[in-house]
Amino acid sequence: MLPDLPRAVLGFVGVHLGLRAEVAHVERRRDLGDVEGARRRAELLATVLHHHHRAEDTVLFPALVARQPGVVLTTEALEAEHLELDAALAALTHDLDSAGDVRRLVERHLAREEQLVLPVWIASFTADEHERFASSLRRATPLRDAGLMISWLLDTAPDDAVDVAWSQVPSSLRLMHRVWWRRRYERAFGACATRPAAVSMPTGALAAA
Repeated sequence: MLPDLPRAVLGFVGVHLGLRAEVAHVERRRDLGDVEGARRRAELLATVLHHHHRAEDTVLFPALVARQPGVVLTTEALEAEHLELDAALAALTHDLDSAGDVRRLVERHLAREEQLVLPVWIASFTADEHERFASSLRRATPLRDAGLMISWLLDTAPDDAVDVAWSQVPSSLRLMHRVWWRRRYERAFGACATRPAAVSMPTGALAAA
């Protein structure tokens, strides 16, 4: 069960769940000998992580620093890790043997964000501010890339969180996903064959909720 978190925070947690599923999926496809499929999903992973990091670097982290100036040391360290991840994922598309190392790097980074950022974020905004902030985070991803992000989030969401993921999609974009984005996504990347069966909430989010 997901706790009653603000919508923006739920979206953040959903992306982290998807990133964990995706990086494991790349490694799994590699191990099964599906080199081309693994490479396509590695490219997808690099793209979605880029969009996620841009939202953090340009919207989330500056907002947190404005409310809690002392958190700047944490956000600067995480931004440096973003650069490290960008380099590792760029290399992964050409060297799938590094998939295990990249998975561990991604998981360590996500855990640090969940432990160090989520509690500060949840505590620093009122309910109304959290709602407005959800719109700001969505706008950080250009509309031309929204279809990819929405399709990917729904593809990688754990089985018992698909409804929650769908509730995060603006109603104005749901028809586009049904009639166009989903098909385009599946033609390009296939589907994430093994979906996590349950939601594992990050340490810190439950305590702060």
